[in-house]
Amino acid sequence: MLVAAVALAQWLLLAVDDVNFSQYRGFAAYFAANPPRATLPSPDERALLVKYAPRFFLPPGHAGPISFYDDYIASGSLRSGDGRLVSERVTQSVLNANKTDSKAVFTHHPRKSGAARPVVFGRIDRDTLSYAGRRQRLTFLTYHAVFRTSGLPAGLSWWQETLAGLVADPADWHQLDHYTAATVVLDELNQPVALMLQQHNYSRTYLFDETVVLPPDGRVAIDVAIRSNELYPHKSGRTLRRAARFPDPPSMRYLMGVGSRPLFAGDDVTEPVCEADYQLRMLAPDDAFYTFRGFLGARRRLPGRDGPPGADFNQLPALKPQVLRMLAGYWRSNNRGDVDRY
Repeated sequence: MLVAAVALAQWLLLAVDDVNFSQYRGFAAYFAANPPRATLPSPDERALLVKYAPRFFLPPGHAGPISFYDDYIASGSLRSGDGRLVSERVTQSVLNANKTDSKAVFTHHPRKSGAARPVVFGRIDRDTLSYAGRRQRLTFLTYHAVFRTSGLPAGLSWWQETLAGLVADPADWHQLDHYTAATVVLDELNQPVALMLQQHNYSRTYLFDETVVLPPDGRVAIDVAIRSNELYPHKSGRTLRRAARFPDPPSMRYLMGVGSRPLFAGDDVTEPVCEADYQLRMLAPDDAFYTFRGFLGARRRLPGRDGPPGADFNQLPALKPQVLRMLAGYWRSNNRGDVDRY
């Protein structure tokens, strides 16, 4: 434990930059070449989003999803990158007017009552898969559930829990969790073929009828993990799910079931007991929810504890194309062939 404590101390003492992940090299070039559209989904696209909207299941005592604009943004203050107070009554238009300021900081002040009905944002993207001389046009239906705070995995070892608790609240590691997204992939006939789930700083792809069951109504069931809010395919009862902070080689071998557990890896825990109520809304992909470059949560001056930027900054730029993210996230546990390909 002494070695682990020293390693953790070194990690926490790393210099904290004033720039967040939105400024990572490659994003500017990617979005210049692929500017987010400023239009809402068409009626046909809305119909697809409604038809395949997932069902989210919560563990005991979980606060559940919230409404990003009606609850979270409506209760907080926004400061520009130079520290100037922009507004203490932040609205969608105010947030959008400041979305290009990479040092802007929104700080949420939770209200004790009056919370709005939870909202899940749905968006639609298309990309082309090329293989074996074929080109197949795929449709990606992405649903972002939003949570007020993000915590560490509930399945930490006792010493990890103890060390984390010395520096912060493991249940409130940073404000806002909006990378929690589920993507249903449709083929050229608009039939579901795959499910992509954002889990920590990586994405996992599951094929329907291989590892995930598609219900007759098309609404896939997804479990929300205790404390961390990460999303996993539905499974009854209390279940441990392997998790890691980043998809480096040791972590990937561990996640795939062929490597030892990294020092700071933990387990997510799911225990679905009730279905989350929510309303589905659509935003233009250039909205600040997706494209805000600053901090959508308080600065906490420890690595990983600052509020995140917009939801589009959820992957390394090289993996932003939906087809590449889908392929990179596809692997099966204990499958030697998948390990060798990685």
